[in-house]
Amino acid sequence: MEILAERMKRLRLDNKMKQTDVAKILGVAISTYCSYEYGQREPNAGIVAALAQLYRVPADHLLGLDGPVPEGRMGIVLASASPRRKELLEQMGIAQFRVVSPDVDESVEAGLGPAEIVERLSLRKAQAAAGKVRAGDLVIAADTVVALDGAVLGKPRDEAAAFAMLSSLSGREHQVYTGVTVALGDRVVTQHEQTAVAFRELQPDEILGYIATGEPMDKAGAYGIQGLGALLVSGIRGDYHNVVGLPVFRLGRVLAGFGVDLLRPAGR
Repeated sequence: MEILAERMKRLRLDNKMKQTDVAKILGVAISTYCSYEYGQREPNAGIVAALAQLYRVPADHLLGLDGPVPEGRMGIVLASASPRRKELLEQMGIAQFRVVSPDVDESVEAGLGPAEIVERLSLRKAQAAAGKVRAGDLVIAADTVVALDGAVLGKPRDEAAAFAMLSSLSGREHQVYTGVTVALGDRVVTQHEQTAVAFRELQPDEILGYIATGEPMDKAGAYGIQGLGALLVSGIRGDYHNVVGLPVFRLGRVLAGFGVDLLRPAGR
């Protein structure tokens, strides 16, 4: 936000415009515009786009994404399009980060266990995202799988597959593994978290009813614990957030090792 405020002011002065002029063009109150330029409030994407059009510069220039990171300033990038991971990162207290969705081949060689799979895929995602970020940015990537008796359950290809998965999990305990990779330049740390989840005995009509909601169809193991899938779960051993898709506790400790200690903000 500091970079954006600085560039807003410089571009306005370069174009010999007054704050009142720009506020009128943007359709906002002068007090609102001043709060943007003084770095007290972050403008939304529409305002940034309007400013970019007004000054005929790329939006990335306004946001400070077109050059090297200023000395001492590190950006954070989440290499995932998952809204659940985004929400968990915000819950951890990371308010400012960019999202990059890496396009990676998620196939792995036969014989790997669930922990090895998620670690390899999270590392692959981090490496793919590294080519899309600025030098000095810290990248966070993750991958989650559900395993029953050591066999990985992916996303169901159709409703019949979802029914088969949920029936196999009924009345049993399974494991959820999430691999997480944090990368900053040449330094890369990859770890994984494992959580045990127990399902109650499910009746066929309950499984069909859950499938009818559509929730299972894009979820590993055919359920989402943060949604209606919570009604299927009788118990958890381990990190709940790991089941949602991001091992908050483990990630927090890894980030602290990179100097991002969320319980000790910079300057304290």
